[in-house]
Amino acid sequence: MKHQIQRTGGYLKAAITGAETERFITRCAEEGIRMWQVRRKNETTLICYIELTEAGKLKKILKETGSRMRILDKKGVPFLWGSIRSRLGMVAGLFFFLVLLLTLSNMVWDVEVNGADPKLEEQIRSLLKNDHLYVGSLEFFVPATDQLESKLSAKLINVTWIGVSQDGTSYRIDVVQKKYPKKIETAGPRNLVAAKQAVIHNMFVETGQPVVESNQFVKPGQILVLGRIGNENEPKFVSANGKVIGETWYQSETAIPMKSRYTLYTGKSATQHRLVFWGWSLPIWGFKAESFKNYDKEVIRKPLRFLIWELPVSYEQMLYREKQTVMRSLKENEALSEAKETAEKKLLNELPDDSEIVSSTIEDKRMESGKLTVRIHYIVYENIAIPQPIDPAKEQKNMKAK
Repeated sequence: MKHQIQRTGGYLKAAITGAETERFITRCAEEGIRMWQVRRKNETTLICYIELTEAGKLKKILKETGSRMRILDKKGVPFLWGSIRSRLGMVAGLFFFLVLLLTLSNMVWDVEVNGADPKLEEQIRSLLKNDHLYVGSLEFFVPATDQLESKLSAKLINVTWIGVSQDGTSYRIDVVQKKYPKKIETAGPRNLVAAKQAVIHNMFVETGQPVVESNQFVKPGQILVLGRIGNENEPKFVSANGKVIGETWYQSETAIPMKSRYTLYTGKSATQHRLVFWGWSLPIWGFKAESFKNYDKEVIRKPLRFLIWELPVSYEQMLYREKQTVMRSLKENEALSEAKETAEKKLLNELPDDSEIVSSTIEDKRMESGKLTVRIHYIVYENIAIPQPIDPAKEQKNMKAK
């Protein structure tokens, strides 16, 4: 046991030679120098283990007793540390090589984007860079693939579907872009006809002959601008072009709950970083993360890799976001204002561009089942003209028949 205890302090295995070896042992005991496993090799030589002590004290005893000491072995931490120090450059080089190899094994080496045109690909790579996904970034800080998909889908309006997959240190982004139908321009002569019933408000005709006037009521399909100019004897057929702004009417019904419950994030959050070894978790940052009564928890776990192998060690990030439930109660005038705003936004989304809501009138409002239901009548100015191709030969035939 004593032999094991001395390992941390350091000790020597030595051969003591001389005529007074017993006196050497006595003097060491008097000076407090520990010795153990003392055995005699012959009449003049002892083999023993000696505690590492001051060299001057040991030399003094050897001189007093006329003995000599030959070191057979050196053990303990001081000698081990000395051996390491002599090879410190090699040890440090090996350590930094392993750290570098571990870092490179957990670095993103490739981000491939498929199915996107150059402009969209540049936009996707810019968004991914904001989320720490780019060649050379550490994989620990890259969000999970499903989170990347959600973020990209929310920000890219011209994408039908986007998928993110990971294969080791490579990421693949597959994109399906929206394909908008090309606007088909009617070639050749055409009329402009009414898309819906309306009262003409004003007209902006570039080519063609107007056949209606302001304040005139028109029905769907009625000709507004004729694609024929000139006299009846020598008609010239053109592609009628312009805008015919008509007064149209819409009705909407919207229900707004007087009391509602919402779950909102307070803006407070706490993050914990952990290392997980074989299912055992070791916190490395965020020890004093706030404890929230109500929260959403997001866990991102990234396995640690070494070359092509996945180690049983992973980095884990736990994000706690505080939330609270809010009860909202509306007065009747507040509910009415919200109903009007909601209905107007919905109507504008359904109308053509450049449409204008001129006026709105509340036709009915009623309270039922804790909801305020409002029916609103709208007057709208919008372009009601749509193209209708014409056959010049047929038109000329009809003109002659008249």
